[in-house]
Amino acid sequence: MFNFRIINTADGNQIIDRNLKTPYDALTPTQMMEYMEMDNSLAFMDRMERKAREKAEHMRKVVKNPFYRMACMVGLI
Repeated sequence: MFNFRIINTADGNQIIDRNLKTPYDALTPTQMMEYMEMDNSLAFMDRMERKAREKAEHMRKVVKNPFYRMACMVGLI
């Protein structure tokens, strides 16, 4: 079961709704391939978002570090 659903709108656009689930047996083989590609893309995007969030958290902790601040004042960094 996919943890998202691709919704086709009347104007031809597609919307990804992560609140809905899509069972495998409800998809045609073509749709299954599309959903698998989208699942991989969403997993990659989630991984990038998590890395960015972790890096921001790390930088927040580094900036609060008094040794880092002292090094910035002295001009080492």
